[in-house]
Amino acid sequence: MLGHAWVPVAAQVAEAHPLYGLRGWLRVGSLLSALFAIGGPLITLVYAMKVAALPPSLLPAGLVVLALLGLGSAIWIVGAVLWFRLARNFLAAWLELSALSVALDVAADLLLRAWGPLPPGFGAEGGSMLGELATSLACAAIPYALLWRSRRFRVTFRHELRSDDPALTR
Repeated sequence: MLGHAWVPVAAQVAEAHPLYGLRGWLRVGSLLSALFAIGGPLITLVYAMKVAALPPSLLPAGLVVLALLGLGSAIWIVGAVLWFRLARNFLAAWLELSALSVALDVAADLLLRAWGPLPPGFGAEGGSMLGELATSLACAAIPYALLWRSRRFRVTFRHELRSDDPALTR
């Protein structure tokens, strides 16, 4: 698969291709997009109730966590909308949204370390910042690599076929 060139085709050609659509393994992406887009705001609501119960000295740190969770939820909602609209620029948007998400993770870690620990249950119980950064980067890079290499994704989202695809000779 490494030696094949990708040929852009018209939307009608891509839609007629057997690999077109959110079927096969792209269903996993659809399921995860829907779960995160729905679950993110629900988790943010749960944390809002926890923040409301914090003592006044910890309220600024709790509000930062809440704001970052809200932004993270917005990122997943935007990603889900782009996914289900089959946006041709989904991979570029994924990179941008992932970079923003990683930056939010780093900012949250730095702010929470500066303000002191929150009570258990807020996700800032410790751990190495480098390890958390590596995990965030892997969670962004692995799906990107899988999508970039996927024929089904390329046909459905980017309207590209491999140069040796039989549909090009029809």
